[in-house]
Parts: sequence; structure tokens; C-alpha cells
Amino acid sequence: MRNGKHLVWILDDEWIDHSIEREIFQKKGYDVHVSRSGTLEEDLPLYAPYADGVIVQVGFPCDAELIEKLDSCRIITASSVGYNTIDIEAATRKGIKVTHVPEFCTEEVSDHTIAHMLTITRRFPAYNKQVMNGHWDPMDTLPIQRFCNHTVGLLGFGKIARRVAEKLKPFGVRIISYAPTAPKEVFSNYTVEAVSFEQLLKQSTLLSLHVPLRPENRNIISYKQLKMMPKGAFIVNTSRGGLIHEEDLYQAIVEGHIAGASLDVLLNEPPDPNDPLLHLDEVYVTPHSGYISDDALAELKEKTCQNIIDGIDGRPLVKTLNPEVLNHIN
Repeated sequence: MRNGKHLVWILDDEWIDHSIEREIFQKKGYDVHVSRSGTLEEDLPLYAPYADGVIVQVGFPCDAELIEKLDSCRIITASSVGYNTIDIEAATRKGIKVTHVPEFCTEEVSDHTIAHMLTITRRFPAYNKQVMNGHWDPMDTLPIQRFCNHTVGLLGFGKIARRVAEKLKPFGVRIISYAPTAPKEVFSNYTVEAVSFEQLLKQSTLLSLHVPLRPENRNIISYKQLKMMPKGAFIVNTSRGGLIHEEDLYQAIVEGHIAGASLDVLLNEPPDPNDPLLHLDEVYVTPHSGYISDDALAELKEKTCQNIIDGIDGRPLVKTLNPEVLNHIN
């Protein structure tokens, strides 16, 4: 608290407009300050000791050194589904609850995923480059398989993957999934076949990733796994960069084993423009934009603000990422 008002500190290098947040918090009588990475060092002593709640935008590091200075903070929320830039252990030691927005863009990401699937399997990137270079030859990107003949493998079967499965049904594809913690009845409810990880790799002609970036999942798709997939298979990743070993993916595509990859997320965002993976005709990349729509962004901001308000007021959160901290809060 500062000057008798609760202070909300927003750490954000991505968005310029925070009018929605300011309007919501002003109605509560809260002060709001936004810091960028370029101003963080000078802002730390001004806001870190007094912030009651901290909002962390995607990609902004909220590490142990910063958290140690949050002497008044009750709640840190990621303004996203992902929260891997927040040091949760440091927050727990400090007695600060950590949360995120687990659901706000299911429709957008599932739409984006299917758009990537169709884009890469119908060879749009290669066709587009050909036309832009003055050529007109529909036969030069073959082979192209009928989409309905694909076996679509879903690595993970959470809310987004389930919505992808629903939206894929009219296409007539076979859908399989590896998600060992999902209840068996969930798969049958969506007419999806549960398989082992090895079966997923060996049978998927189109593999789509839907798991979080946790230590056990980092580089879960590397050269060994890529070579297990059918020759001519495709990969789509709208989940998190770091799930795929990108150098191995490049090698598998250059060798002709993997026919193409369509990616919304990369290990480094933004990427090095000279990254050879970006210059392959068989690769299509969007700038981590799967969650974007006017509706989704408004919902995200509103839910993020509600997390802060609930945390400051001591109300239960939609999801507490470090529930052990609740045992130490009076």
C-alpha cells in the first residue's frame, strides 16, 4: 500500500494500452503503475516494497531477486495461461500467492491450431512463396494427402485439445491422444483413442502439441521422437516453445523425414531472423498469436484484474499455483 491506497504493479513489455485494467482498479480505489524492462531498475525501489498485487505479462521475468523486494505483496498473477516466468518457489518463501488465468482463449487457440493444421498440410507456405516469385504450378508441392486420411495425434488432452478434437470431427480424421493423467472416460466422450506416447509418435501423420512447458516436457519432441514418426508427417505447436528441440526439427525436415511444421511458439521469442528453421519452405510460423481476439483479450484483462482483487481482499482464487502458502497466511 502506498499513500493510503492499494498499489497494483503491472510488469509488461507487450501491451501499451492498459485502460481496461486502470478502469477496473480505479473503481476499487487502487493505484496502478506499469513498468517496462527498460525502467524496472529505477522503478524497483519506488514500487516493489509497496505493491499489494503484481501482474506479470507473458515473457516478463519475475525472478527471485525481484520477488524478494515485494514486501507488501499478497498476490502475483500471470496475465496468461502460462506462468513459467514467475519463480513460484521464491513467491512461496515470501508468503505470496501465485495464480494465472487458466481459461480465456480456448476458442481462439483451438481455431488457430486447426488453421495451422490446414495451412501446413495443404502446403500453403510453399504455394504462396511460389506465386510471389512469379510461378504458377499446383503440382510442384506434391505429395498432398487428403486431410480426412490423416491420423491426428494430440499430445495432451486438456480443454484446448478437447476443443480441437471437437472441431476436427467434421473433417473425418482419426484422432488419437497421449495424456496419461486424463480420465479414460474423457477420451470416449470425445471419440478419441487413448494411446501410449510411443504409439502416438508412430501413428500420427499430423502431431499437435497441447502440454505445458515443464521441466519434464522440455524438448519432449527431439530427433529420436521425430524419427519415430511416419515419414512425411507434420507437426503443429500452438502450446509452448521449448517442447520441440528446434535444431532437431530442422534436421528432420532437411532430411525429408518430417514434411513440415507449423508453429505459433518458439524457444526464443522473438526469434533470430537468421534462424535457418524460419527459412524453410516447409515451416510456417505465427508470432505467438493463437490467443488473440478482441473478445479474448478483454476477457483476459478482466480475469487478471479479478485475480488481483480477490488476492488483495483475501477471497479464494480460481486457482492457486502454490497452495502450500495458504497454510501460512492468517
